[in-house]
Formats: sequence, C-alpha cells, structure tokens
Amino acid sequence: MGQFDLAVCGVHTRPVTKTLKWCLRIGLLGAGLAMGVALLHQLDQAYLQHEQQIHSQPVFEPYGVKYAYRTPPEPGTIRGWVVGMTPPPKRPGIKRIIALGDSVTFGLGVHAHEAWPASLEKQLEGVEVFNLGMCGWDIEQSVSLATGVLDAWEPDAIVWGNFPNDVLPSFLMWGAHDEHPVFVGTSVPEGVGTFSETLDLQLAKRYAMVRQWMAARMARAVKNGLTPAAKPGWYENQLARLRAWSTQSEVPVIVLTIPAHTQANPQRCPEFIQAHDCEKQAQRYAVIQDAASRSGLTWVDGQRLYAGSGRPHFMVGMDEPPGPGAWPDDAEHPTAAGHRVLATGLLGPVQSVLQR
Repeated sequence: MGQFDLAVCGVHTRPVTKTLKWCLRIGLLGAGLAMGVALLHQLDQAYLQHEQQIHSQPVFEPYGVKYAYRTPPEPGTIRGWVVGMTPPPKRPGIKRIIALGDSVTFGLGVHAHEAWPASLEKQLEGVEVFNLGMCGWDIEQSVSLATGVLDAWEPDAIVWGNFPNDVLPSFLMWGAHDEHPVFVGTSVPEGVGTFSETLDLQLAKRYAMVRQWMAARMARAVKNGLTPAAKPGWYENQLARLRAWSTQSEVPVIVLTIPAHTQANPQRCPEFIQAHDCEKQAQRYAVIQDAASRSGLTWVDGQRLYAGSGRPHFMVGMDEPPGPGAWPDDAEHPTAAGHRVLATGLLGPVQSVLQR
C-alpha cells in the first residue's frame, strides 16, 4: 500500500511542479508588465503635467476641434473657444451671430472690441455677435465646432472668416512651446507616425506622451524637408460638411474670405513686402476664392472690401500704438481700421440672411 501511495505521488508530482513553474513565470511576467504599465503611466503623467501648463489644451470631443483655450483669455469677454464653454442664455428679440475663424477673426494684434465680430455687432441693432475664432485654427476645426457644438448656441447665422492658410490642416497645438510641441492632428503626415495611422491617432487621443512624441517626430521630419499637406479634397470636403450642416440646421452660413491685407491693392503690394511674397499671397487667396464661389454658401469677398477702402494695406503705422500681439510689418493681421472695413462690408449680407 505504501508503495502504491508513493507511485501515485510520483505520478502526480511532476505535473504539479511544471504547473507551478508556469504559474511562477506568468506571475513574474504579469508583475513585470504591471510595473512597466505603472512606469509608463507615471511618465505620461509627467508629459500631461507639461500640457496642463499651456494656456490651450487638446480637444478630442467633438473630434476635429483639436484644441481650445483652457481658461478664457479675457475673463468676462467671450473671445475664442474655451473648453467646457456653455452658451449664454438667448435674449428675447435679439438675433445671435457666431463668428468662426482663425487668428484674423480672433483679432490678433487688436483688442477684443476692435476685431471685426465686435465691430459688426456695433453696427447692427438687435444683434449680438460672439467671437469664437481661435489662433491657428484650420477649416476642419471651425467646421467641427459648428457641426458638433453650435446647435446649443441657437445661432441665427454663422460668419466664418476664411483665411488662405485654412486650407492646410493644423497638426500642432497653438500656444505650446517650440521645444515641447503637442500633436493634435486628425491625420498623420508621412514620416511622423510609428504604427498605422488609425493606431497612432488613437494613442495620441489617449496619451500626452504620444502627442509630444509625434510632435517631436514631425519637427524632425519638417527639418528634413517634409512639407505637411492636406489629403486630396480635404478642404473641399470640409466646405461640404459646413454646407450640409447649414442645410440641416437651417442656420445660414456666410463665408468671408479674407486675404492678406497687403492684397488690398495687389499692384502696390511689392512696395511693402517682397514681390514673391505678394505672388504667393495672391495665389493662395485665389484658391479659397474659387472654393467659396462654388461652395453653395453665401460668399463675401474680403479682397474687394479691402480694395474699396482705397488703402494699400492695414499695417501698424508709425503713429499708431500696436495692439496686443501686433508687429509693425505684419502683412496678414490687419489693424483695427482693417477690421472695421471687413465689418462694414458684412453689414448688407448679414442683414439679408437675418431677414430670411
């Protein structure tokens, strides 16, 4: 009987030992993975802490907005899109216009009350105009905000300030330091990704470390000659999205194409900046002119508005105090006088759509 017991024990001893070894191996592997995940989490938290020190922050809902202000740039004033912003209650009998766009619409170089949305509001009765323009925004960001958020604002009209560089997608977050950029793109340029585009974008949405890693890869790629560009049809598809939303929501959209202000008089442009820069300005503006004219949306040609002023440009003059963020030879962002010209030119089209 004892020998039988030993035999039985002998039969079962070896499988138990192998199982134990595998359990130990799996346990050690699990512990190692857990430690690795914990270390990666700590590292990501360090990157996230850096992001949280920036005035703007990545935004992935609605997807395509890419980034927004963390806190209002001017407390008490609606200027720019702020994370978690809620619309002010709509007042009876007051029409509401939302202005969208990039740094020109935001009013870089002028005070909030001098930017064209505020100037437009001053010239209209019974109308409020909210300036949600953001520095660095491309067309996708403005359209994504409109289609994903603005229904709650109950706008009676949208005016989108379309600048020529809006045809190029934004990949990096405005406001991040050049040494620590943050990737917020909705596509991945060649040479920037690590895995598939889908996986890279999903990781970038989730981890600050990945966003800054991809931004660093993009900086190296650009240094090596990469010129980030939009995928074919990207700009036109965004315009189509905006038109579809306008039709579905029954909110009229006005596209105000805004050239570099030195295109107010193209013949005189070389007097103020390099001739080849003037040519590039004209070529880039022709692209958005053509697209806007075929978009099916109400279109206002900002070049004609600038030209109608009789001024060759809207740079800061020698006797003019520059506004916040302005510099004397800025050929793109107009002075307060240029913003007034744009606002005045919008009066007729805005009143027309509000009366429909």
